[in-house]
Amino acid sequence: MKKILSILMAGVLLAGCDKYIDINEKGKVIPTTVQDFYDIMCDYNTFTMGFSNAFMASDEIHVYKDEVNRIFFGADVFTNAYLWKDFMYVNEQDNDLDWNLLYKSIYKANVVLDKIDKAVGSDEVLRKKAKGEALAQRAYAYFMLVNQYAPHYNPASYDKDLAVPLYLKADINAALPRATVKAVYEQIENDLTTALPLLPNTPAFNYHPSQAGVNGLLAKIYLYQAKYEPAKQKAEAALAAYNFLYDFKDYDFIPGLPKFLGLSGFASRAIDNKEGLWHKQSNNGFVYMIACYMTDEHRALYEPKDRRLYFTLIEDAIFGNNLHGLNIMPKERYFKTGVTTPELYLMRAECNARLQEPGLAIDDLNLLRSKRFLPADFVPFDRNKTDLQALELVLKERRMELFTDGWRLFDLKRLNLDPRFKRDISRNWGGETITLKPESRNYVFPIPKKVIALNPLLEQNPRDNKQ
Repeated sequence: MKKILSILMAGVLLAGCDKYIDINEKGKVIPTTVQDFYDIMCDYNTFTMGFSNAFMASDEIHVYKDEVNRIFFGADVFTNAYLWKDFMYVNEQDNDLDWNLLYKSIYKANVVLDKIDKAVGSDEVLRKKAKGEALAQRAYAYFMLVNQYAPHYNPASYDKDLAVPLYLKADINAALPRATVKAVYEQIENDLTTALPLLPNTPAFNYHPSQAGVNGLLAKIYLYQAKYEPAKQKAEAALAAYNFLYDFKDYDFIPGLPKFLGLSGFASRAIDNKEGLWHKQSNNGFVYMIACYMTDEHRALYEPKDRRLYFTLIEDAIFGNNLHGLNIMPKERYFKTGVTTPELYLMRAECNARLQEPGLAIDDLNLLRSKRFLPADFVPFDRNKTDLQALELVLKERRMELFTDGWRLFDLKRLNLDPRFKRDISRNWGGETITLKPESRNYVFPIPKKVIALNPLLEQNPRDNKQ
């Protein structure tokens, strides 16, 4: 029984205090009605979870060897990811939380998709909504999985590059091989386009997907596929439905109180953040507050009066000062890994720069940046830029605006396919220099050893050192 339950996602599919479960167990409620199945989609703890492995491998953070023992989130795991080692989770007994939590959400979405069409009830609006949310949440999970455990989408090899098992039914007995990157992306796109007409235009609560949120995720998948015209169209569709941006001139730290308590009047939880159109968050919300620093290279990107930098680096934190400099203050104390309005503007700007509309790209950058400075400190960019100049500015703004939002590692993977932007990235680890080359196989995370041991159909990703 243990092997059967573990093949799909290492033994945690049915873990926790779930009200609904798809097997007949004493004390559990068997979902039968439309409302029952929609209640499954309201599982906040499952469907707000994004990813965290990619945070640790970003080139925009720095960790000191003499302080790593202060990190709460498994110092060994953190260090393995931070140093781009062959395996983050070394033993077959170790659970990769990203793999487990993302497949858990896929499993629950599949339970709903398997049964919702024949569920008891006459509320057809709710039936459509439950189905649309299940499709959207499954698509999001596969998008996170394919970008962590597979090479970046590359038409030269995507029909051969291995991604992740593609489970489309809630069958805990199934053992599937890895699908290709092409197949996974096609399924993501199909799920999202099918979900669109089933969902409301905007969400009542931002952890539920909506048409605006789904269009935002479609913009992201098209951007990652270098399909810039459809990416632009989807970003515009999302922004047409919802385009709120905070104006940072209206906020500051609470006078007389520690800065880790956050900004006066600002959302204290990511779920309340009004720039979040489809809320997701890292499953380790404090991972960057302890013994972790912004790199000097990243800090140099900001202008001195940029309030994004002012709000991010603080002198003290809830767990005390770090040993080597300023603490990183996570946005709203959680990282946002879903669909947000700032990224929608940045995606549209990038598409315009790549589609030979540099002036339009600069317009979006100026709109976003005008909200990130005090009025007296804001200097707009000149619209008279070449395509490349506009693109370089967009990518720079993307790094600053999305710092700690989790997308940087994926951006490095896609930019490595472009000779203009590929680069080596390095760590200084106690005097030793560790370098990740653009062609390194360790940009792709390994399939968890525990999952490989349980499912012999799965091939491991090649590793640099073949451990």
